[in-house]
Amino acid sequence: MTSEDTAPDRGREHIEVLRETVDRNRDRDWADYRDRFSFTVVDDGTVLLSPADEADPTGSAVEREVTHTVTVEGGTAVDCNCHVAQRPFDRQSCRHMRAVDTHPRL
Repeated sequence: MTSEDTAPDRGREHIEVLRETVDRNRDRDWADYRDRFSFTVVDDGTVLLSPADEADPTGSAVEREVTHTVTVEGGTAVDCNCHVAQRPFDRQSCRHMRAVDTHPRL
């Protein structure tokens, strides 16, 4: 894994907290996440979430997603390498974990 894989939000931490706050305050379902993310199963228990449209650089920094790695155990997302999920003082599910949990086949 590269440093980008282990800390994809480096330098964007404040933006990630803002994005998570917005996402947490909306009632999102599978259709919302399906349109925003591309899901790739890497191996048993690991899913990569990438922006659905990586070719569109026109969005603001707040709107742009980067690729994150979500760990799944027992059919439920349990960890993510995003800044929000890694905060030692406030570990809770993030939008990436919620997206994996809403996926009908993961």
